[in-house]
Amino acid sequence: MEAESPIQFPSATEPIPAFRPIDPRVVPMWRLVDVIGNAVIFAALLVVLFIPKVAKFGHRPWMFACWGSLLVATVLFDLWWRGRDYRAWGFRLDERVLEIRSGVLFQRMRLLPLSRLQHVDIRSGPFERRFGLASLVLHTAGTHAASIAIPGLDANEAVRLRDHLVAIGGDDAV
Repeated sequence: MEAESPIQFPSATEPIPAFRPIDPRVVPMWRLVDVIGNAVIFAALLVVLFIPKVAKFGHRPWMFACWGSLLVATVLFDLWWRGRDYRAWGFRLDERVLEIRSGVLFQRMRLLPLSRLQHVDIRSGPFERRFGLASLVLHTAGTHAASIAIPGLDANEAVRLRDHLVAIGGDDAV
């Protein structure tokens, strides 16, 4: 594996950097999580809705055809959606602000002034660890929306980004 180049952070005199994408390994991870969640939902749907109907009314092939069609449509939608969701995520960092964008239907742009940053966490669940990923969670003082997470970062990049944010934090930040 090649050594990754260090993260480049522009100064205030340089042009605004382009958005950096999250790691592409997040797409198969999201898809795996969707498959597991949908399997639970569709198994429950089968047990609760269809099996009692079969016991009461006899075998009805159209009920299973509807269930199967809904399952196939859900899988195809998830495959398409996660690719779109990945392309919608990005972030950029300069000396004063971290800007995060996300959202396919409802696009969201969040600006985090680095002077407001309280602390930075790295979160890595079992699926993220399996794919070598982590989420960077940035906390600010304030309301219920006082945390911002950047999912799907390479675990090493998340550590480097956290360390950089801690290093540039002032007396009242990080």
